[in-house]
Amino acid sequence: MTILVSYDKMKLTNIVDKEGGVATAKEDNIIEPGSGDSKRKSILNAAMAEFCNGYEKASTDAIVKAAGVSKGLLFHYFGTKKDLFLHAYDYAIQVVMAEFFDLINLDERDILERWRQIALLKMDLMKKHPMIFDFIAHASFPDSEDVKNSIMEQRNKLTNDVYPKLFYDIDRTLFREDIDVDAAIRVILYTIEGYAQDQADPGKSTADYYGEYDRYLSDLEGYIRLFRKSFYRQGESQWQSSK
Repeated sequence: MTILVSYDKMKLTNIVDKEGGVATAKEDNIIEPGSGDSKRKSILNAAMAEFCNGYEKASTDAIVKAAGVSKGLLFHYFGTKKDLFLHAYDYAIQVVMAEFFDLINLDERDILERWRQIALLKMDLMKKHPMIFDFIAHASFPDSEDVKNSIMEQRNKLTNDVYPKLFYDIDRTLFREDIDVDAAIRVILYTIEGYAQDQADPGKSTADYYGEYDRYLSDLEGYIRLFRKSFYRQGESQWQSSK
């Protein structure tokens, strides 16, 4: 599963010094469940479900049937199958990110605790929105060259928009004085990225990922213990005793 954690590694090196603002919970152009044009939302929801079968196999006939609209209305709203796919991807990302930023506590300045929050929130949102996450997972590994570049562009935009917000205003005083704090933060971010890439599998469904919840949590806690012991003034044992 790639949302929130799988991004271009080269961009991570720029995050540690980048200024950013606290993210707002809602973006101006988001179409939220329960608001706006119901027919358009019905098409997008039906499209996400159908595109889980793959872009090439997806049928616009099946989409309009599930949405209860005419094919003319589908193309009126979205133009082409490719445009519909990209609109659905953008819609899915916006729905998830709006809810994510509404829930995350960015006042927590410990980068390791913020990482824990991100992982736990991601799993909670996967459980709440399984179809959306299934679609995002499939869309992140498109089976068509026609949409691959466009998806990569949208993922890169997400990287630039989201990562600085997630890791803004980190408390650098938690780190030991004898280490390069920027380098330590980069190691943490590279680990997040590498772990996400290792776990990402286009053949897995949201249910598969959620079924491995305990293993993911165990891995997460192991990395956090390692980094706290290696990089922080207050090691893991001292941190536990202070809680």
